[in-house]
This record gives sequence, structure tokens and C-alpha cells, in this order.
Amino acid sequence: MKLAIANALRAQYLGKLAEYLTANGEDVALIASNVINLPIVTEDGEEGWVEISVKVPKGTKDEEYDGYARRDDYTMKCEEKAEKQAKKEAEKAKKIAKKKKEEKAD
Repeated sequence: MKLAIANALRAQYLGKLAEYLTANGEDVALIASNVINLPIVTEDGEEGWVEISVKVPKGTKDEEYDGYARRDDYTMKCEEKAEKQAKKEAEKAKKIAKKKKEEKAD
């Protein structure tokens, strides 16, 4: 994709995001050609900022950008992470149950 087209698309979508957020009461400002930011306050009263970047990836010279493959890769990584966490929690629960059983036996 040509740089001029990518820049126009990026500006278009960044504008749409800013328009949507502004219409919903947010104080949005452009801080770079591809970044908007807005102040936030958490439920606990903490203040901070959210920055939203928009980019139009081009891939490499040898390989075109494959957004669908990136989605699939991320989904698999999240699933693997969830499986590892579930396994870790199951092992922890077993240890706790074993310890309680030993305590009752004493």
C-alpha cells in the first residue's frame, strides 16, 4: 500500500475514533500524527491517560501483512496462556486439598 493511502486511512480512522469518543463526553486530543489521548479517572480516584494509536501496517518487502494470521496467532497465545493458568490453579487446589486432608488425619 502506498504511503499516501496509508496516511489517509490512518487519519480517517483516527478521526472516527476521536469523533466517537468526543460524542460520548471524552476530552480527546491529537498528540501525534497517529495518536490521540484522553484523560481518565478510575473508580478509586486515580488519574491517568489513555493513548490510542492507529497504524496501517505494510508488512515487509518479502511478505505482505497478514492480519488474519496475526489474529489467529494471538488467539492461540491467549488460549495457551489460559490453559497454563487453569493448570496452575488446579495444581494449587490439589495441594490445598491434600494439605487439608493431612490436617484432618492428624
